[in-house]
Amino acid sequence: MTSIEWYNTANVDDRKLGMKKKQILIGSLFLLTSFFLAQSVVFEAAVPFSVPFWAIIRTKYREYAKFVLFGSLAGCFFLGFGQVLILALQIIMYECIMRFRYWQLPQSIAVSLAVLLVQIMWQGVMYQGLPPVLVQFYVGCEAALALIMTLFMQVLFVNSYEWFTSHWTYEKLGSGLVVFAAMLTGMQAVVISYFSLPIFLLQLFICFGALVGSVPLATVIGAVLGTLIGIAKLSFTGMLSVATLTGLCAGMGAKGGRFGVAIGSILPSVFFLFYDATLPLDSVYFTSIAIGSVLFLTIPRKYSDKVRDKLFPQREEVLLARQNWLTEHVTYKLEHFQHFVQFMKELVFDRFMTTPVEAAKEVSPMNTCLSCFRYDHCWGAQNNGMDKLMTDWFHVKGVGKESAMHRVEEQIRYKCVKSTKIFEELDTELYRERINGQYFHGKKMIALQLRDMSNHLNQLIAEMKEDTISFVSVEKDIIERLKDAHIECFQLDVLSNKPGARKIVCALAPARVDWEKDTTLAERMILPILYEIFNEPFEIEKVVACEIPFRHIQICFRSAISFEVEYDIYSMSKDATLYSGDSHALFQLHPGLFAILLSDGMGQSKEAQHESRKLIHLMRECLNYNMNPETAMHTLHYVMSLKQQDDMYATLDFALVDLQHGDLWSWKAGGMSTYILRGKEIIKVESNAAPVGFLSISGVEAEKRKLKAGDVILMHSDGLFSSVADWDEQEETFLAYAQQVASTNNTIQEKLTTIMQSFQDYFEIEDDCTVLMLEVTHVVPTWAVFRPAQYSVS
Repeated sequence: MTSIEWYNTANVDDRKLGMKKKQILIGSLFLLTSFFLAQSVVFEAAVPFSVPFWAIIRTKYREYAKFVLFGSLAGCFFLGFGQVLILALQIIMYECIMRFRYWQLPQSIAVSLAVLLVQIMWQGVMYQGLPPVLVQFYVGCEAALALIMTLFMQVLFVNSYEWFTSHWTYEKLGSGLVVFAAMLTGMQAVVISYFSLPIFLLQLFICFGALVGSVPLATVIGAVLGTLIGIAKLSFTGMLSVATLTGLCAGMGAKGGRFGVAIGSILPSVFFLFYDATLPLDSVYFTSIAIGSVLFLTIPRKYSDKVRDKLFPQREEVLLARQNWLTEHVTYKLEHFQHFVQFMKELVFDRFMTTPVEAAKEVSPMNTCLSCFRYDHCWGAQNNGMDKLMTDWFHVKGVGKESAMHRVEEQIRYKCVKSTKIFEELDTELYRERINGQYFHGKKMIALQLRDMSNHLNQLIAEMKEDTISFVSVEKDIIERLKDAHIECFQLDVLSNKPGARKIVCALAPARVDWEKDTTLAERMILPILYEIFNEPFEIEKVVACEIPFRHIQICFRSAISFEVEYDIYSMSKDATLYSGDSHALFQLHPGLFAILLSDGMGQSKEAQHESRKLIHLMRECLNYNMNPETAMHTLHYVMSLKQQDDMYATLDFALVDLQHGDLWSWKAGGMSTYILRGKEIIKVESNAAPVGFLSISGVEAEKRKLKAGDVILMHSDGLFSSVADWDEQEETFLAYAQQVASTNNTIQEKLTTIMQSFQDYFEIEDDCTVLMLEVTHVVPTWAVFRPAQYSVS
């Protein structure tokens, strides 16, 4: 059904090394975060943040869960061995609640319930009964804080791909500040000489926020962090004012650049140093904010620009980039169409027009004259003026004077012993010259029209590169439908939107439980959505597991093929010669459309083979340029009629098999009947159109037939049936053998060989012969075939 393919590149070892470094870096970051969250003590009694962090990382970043577990236990160890046991029991209780099959609770409720149950049991054992009211209050606060922190972390720690593809909302920013404030609370003990880590980070974040978002962002950061840190320490009024004013002044100094932000962030602390002596503004505090301000000045600008784009994305730049891409895309399409116009110009005009039609040309002897015994008397040394008479005949025939025409014809009859055949050849030659002149002007007209179209396209392409284009992509519609179905698709690309050959790549977040959920989601939910949008079936082509730039799944969908065609060809030349006038081609235009071409040149010579092959080649070239089949047939009729005297004609039998909907479209130009064998029923497809190039004006109509699984299609050239035996009898015999053999279980090669051998036992094939046999069957995926268990019924 689906297969997993891994990317193999030349620098795969370097990429794997880079992935390992990235995993170690992220794992170290999670370890430090879990360590400081475990150190965070709220109200000097509650430790509520370790279990929520474990629950979130265990769910969304499973590969880093071991780092979080080790960091949390290490952080609790510094609080006491009892806290390590409490945390371990809370994690075990949470896992038991989440794995309980018959009662699925929300993650936040499960975390809060695990904290509450373990603390109640632990405190009950420690106090050997009901704990004091204050302890019960702390237990309730710890459970409530665990519930609230889980909700904030669910907003902050989104899926991996959203860190790269979506901008930060204010909700996500607020959640990040809450989590960061909890970490700062756990860092209070990290003081080295005159350096305090939490004060340093607080100063650095306020300054960075002022540089990115000016006054609003810096003030929010200062107020939120100051409030939460003060609440955790049960004394927040004074430091809240310091942090809020620090953010306000830093934001106001953002107009002066980095130095303005750094100076503005220090001024409130200097003011409160003289205003309120009770605040802890000592040498450690000022040293820490000074170091934070200096480090802020060294932060590269690209990091601040990247964060600014995430928080405040520039929609105008995004739209402009999209419009530029659309302009290039449409320009490429127009250039491709311009190449098609150039191809048509060469096909209709340049390829077949080498010399212009001359107003007058030298008259040469007719074929009748060349075989006549009086050739020397009329055209040789004893010329009796026959060349002048024929020139006069062409002239007066074009003028249309009856008397002059009668006089010239009488003179020709007087000098020529085969005047009747001469007049027939003269009429034929005059007709050919007139037709060639008409076709020359027709070719020139079409070529000029195509040249004008090419000029218009050049002008349109030039304007496209300057103007903007408004275009609504089908990708947006698909993503909206997937969002309505609650499917997390963060990127979707439509690689091909051609009906029957569509190809769509969908990037999804990986399943959180097992691999089966990824393919099940695609088969059960995404495939029906694509069918509703495009009104055609789709299938999963492949599933690729990617680790760069983050862990995700890429699922490639393509248009599903309902039918498949198996074919065989039987071809033989007259008298087993090297050259055969028949040519054929069977190929796929795209996975959903199968083309069949069969051409029969007049005769069995090398020229007949060249003519039929040229016709096949031109037809394939037209189809490769996405020309409508009916237009291609009419074009070939027109082009092949522009011939010289020694050119020949060829039949063309052209069919298209729609493998998605099971339709057969047939176009014939002098071709034989096509037979569709469906059990005992025979469906005959035939046409009365003349061979390609035989008539100047010829209608080519398409015949459509519905196909079913098990149908057999037979196409053949006229050499299959002999001109000596009865035509209907040969056809009935051939179809009788075909029906008899088609129902067997042999391979199609064996079937066609048996049919032809049986037919040749009764009728001899006298000409070049080609027979095409095709079997239409349903495409059955391997996963759709199953064998139910066999049970014996007693």
